[in-house]
Amino acid sequence: MTQLEGNVVVHNQERSIDYERIASSQDFKQLLSEKKKFIVSYTIFFMAYSLLLPFLAFYTDLLNHPVIGDITWAWVYGVSMTAMSLWTCRAYIKKASQFDEMAKKILEKEGL
Repeated sequence: MTQLEGNVVVHNQERSIDYERIASSQDFKQLLSEKKKFIVSYTIFFMAYSLLLPFLAFYTDLLNHPVIGDITWAWVYGVSMTAMSLWTCRAYIKKASQFDEMAKKILEKEGL
């Protein structure tokens, strides 16, 4: 069906998409598997790193020792959380673009 909207001609092509076939394909299963591995491993790392600070602060005196002058390991660890967050974000953005490419290839393979 062709419509004229303003100065633009719009071609509507109705095509049924077989989502079940896509979801059952080996490529899609591999995509989901890789995403799950990435998300679970980074979540565990991020949570462990984040929860280690209060554990070390409340139950040990490791972070009370000075590094340079009056700066203690607690400050170093706290500031390192910012660097770790930025690194994690960078890794996620890079990996997400790879997942997008995999999804794009799956859609192209299906003719979408």
